[in-house]
Amino acid sequence: SRPREIVSVVFFTIVAIIVSNVAAQARAQTVAARARARTTESLYSFSRKLAGAGVLEDVLWATAYQMASMLNVRVVILLPDNGAVAVRAGYPPDDTLVDADIAAARWAWEHNRPAGRGADTLPGAKRLYLPLITGSTPVGVVGLDNDRKGPLLTPEQQRLFDALADQAAVAIERIQLVAELDSARLAAEADKLRSALLTSISHDLKTPLASILGAAGTLRDYANAMSEADRADLLATVIDESERLNRFIANLLDMTRIETGAMEPNASLQYLDDIVGSALRRASKITSRHRTVTEISPNLPMLKLDPVLFEQVLFNLFDNAAKYAPPSTTIRIRAWDDGRWATIQIIDEGPGIPPADLERVFDSFHRVRKGDHVLAGTGLGLSICKGFIEAMGGTITASNRTDRSGAIFTIRMPVPTDRPKLEEL
Repeated sequence: SRPREIVSVVFFTIVAIIVSNVAAQARAQTVAARARARTTESLYSFSRKLAGAGVLEDVLWATAYQMASMLNVRVVILLPDNGAVAVRAGYPPDDTLVDADIAAARWAWEHNRPAGRGADTLPGAKRLYLPLITGSTPVGVVGLDNDRKGPLLTPEQQRLFDALADQAAVAIERIQLVAELDSARLAAEADKLRSALLTSISHDLKTPLASILGAAGTLRDYANAMSEADRADLLATVIDESERLNRFIANLLDMTRIETGAMEPNASLQYLDDIVGSALRRASKITSRHRTVTEISPNLPMLKLDPVLFEQVLFNLFDNAAKYAPPSTTIRIRAWDDGRWATIQIIDEGPGIPPADLERVFDSFHRVRKGDHVLAGTGLGLSICKGFIEAMGGTITASNRTDRSGAIFTIRMPVPTDRPKLEEL
């Protein structure tokens, strides 16, 4: 029986060793599977961060942090800058590079190959510099280092770095392409505005100047041969065209203030009917051939407005209504509030706004056709209205009447919550 016991012990020992090895392998495979799952989850989370990033700084910060945390290294990211490469992000934050590192980073950028620590080129650098590549084009350089001796990255870490770098390079290129498209769009818009401005100036300065010069020249040469009434008509022409020229220059100056962000409303609590009355008096000559009707709610609260800017808005809207609406028609001004917003409407009885122009009426230099021609004007009046109203915290929209032909311009201004009581005024 003793030999049988020895055989049994040997058999069970062998079985125990086999089971132990199988269990160890299974445990190792489980650990590896969990590690791969964590890595995959981290890569997915990283891709979502990059997809949601809208600016380059967010992409670079997310990339530096993700590489540092997943590879256990220190990271710096360099991007091209005027023919060289400069540090744009790092984790932990670090923007100082010695000359050897700068040379290695630039070589990696220019030759699209690794350089620095552990590489064949410039191995004396503190960091290993690896290019960020999309296709065959480098978009940046990543520098890695740690305090361990020996190779900086294991083969598995190298594969992980490649996956992170590929995602980061695509995200950086996407942000740069969007920026280039925005720059191209802005340049095209600037050229368009410049062309429109030159066209507007050449026409709208020349027309009143020609009238002024013609009337003044006639008065100079033939004043003695003219009747008092004819001289008065010519003087009226000079005054009217001078006022038109003054409005044109004022519009250009106002538009410049809006475009440069120099618009700072001097807002205070104001009664709307006072400003409407002032704007109507100022526009009386322009609206003299039309009827004006005001329907302002008697309970309308005081509004926080810049009276000068708001009067200019109303004047521009009255001028626009008188320009497009036929003579003897009515220009109506309505105002009411719902407790939170005050609504002001300028309603005319003109042809209305073509549907294709509804979205563009507030664009600079855009002028709506009336019949088969475009009326004289700078195309800045409504754009200035929008800039002024938005600077004061309100909104302005354009629409067409539903009961008959005509346009409606609707201004909405917030009703102040801290307006004073009657006895405090």
